[in-house]
Amino acid sequence: MGCNASKDGSQPKAIGKAAEQPAAAATTAADADKKKLPHVAQKAPYKVELKEGETYYWCSCGLSKSQPFCDGSHKGTEFNPQAFTYDKPTGDAYLCGCKNNKAESKPYCDGTHKNIDW
Repeated sequence: MGCNASKDGSQPKAIGKAAEQPAAAATTAADADKKKLPHVAQKAPYKVELKEGETYYWCSCGLSKSQPFCDGSHKGTEFNPQAFTYDKPTGDAYLCGCKNNKAESKPYCDGTHKNIDW
């Protein structure tokens, strides 16, 4: 299925102000590659509407132009998208934008961005 955002290939649209913010410059793509850290896509979560039962691919590298979803930009890095099936009723969810959240929280925002010294 690759890195499509959902089973049917449609791209969920991010909604709200978080989606309108420009990408953060805290970690450039070159710096992220050198340090083996993900690129910071933005310093806040992405508010997206997800459909119950749909499978999505969350971008873990931070390089995707389709944030917070994978577009294949991770190729050539050590990062891979994280597939997840939304198991809650259709509605808003907050997906991590800083890419530094704890493994057990991914792909959802856990507030880690509030504790990073930007």
